[in-house]
Amino acid sequence: MTADSEHPKGRVEKATAGEYRIVTYIDIDAPKEDVWATLTDWENLGSWSSSFISLEGDFVDGGHVKVAFRVLGLTQRYEHDLIDFDDGSQFAWSDPFLLGMVDHHVYRVEATGPSSTRFHQTDQASGGAAGVIGALMARMMRNMYDRFNSELKIEVERRARINAQ
Repeated sequence: MTADSEHPKGRVEKATAGEYRIVTYIDIDAPKEDVWATLTDWENLGSWSSSFISLEGDFVDGGHVKVAFRVLGLTQRYEHDLIDFDDGSQFAWSDPFLLGMVDHHVYRVEATGPSSTRFHQTDQASGGAAGVIGALMARMMRNMYDRFNSELKIEVERRARINAQ
């Protein structure tokens, strides 16, 4: 793995007026199952993630969940219905989140080899105030996602080292 692939990758795209897409990913030196297990270890999420701090509820396709994010030092709580759910691979939601904006947020793990995984985190913000503050929100979200992706990588690889001992 090259040093370049150890850091989060991504971009913000302006899809249409008032619609922004955030695309991020990071390569993790661990099997897909280990990445998924760490990502969905809801009891310990807040101990290693500085932004996505909790998820409670029915973690199944169509399940209703309550999530908490730390944004600019404040805890924000949202309710979501899970969509695009594939246990072991992906979950998403698409709900209003701020000033009438709707986000379509996807978390996906993809095996890139027997002991390597690419973690994808994408989002699309549209509607409501997205035409006015969408670019600013998209940049802020991209920064949060890059940080989360790096923290996930560190935690997954830390757990792998402990388990290897």
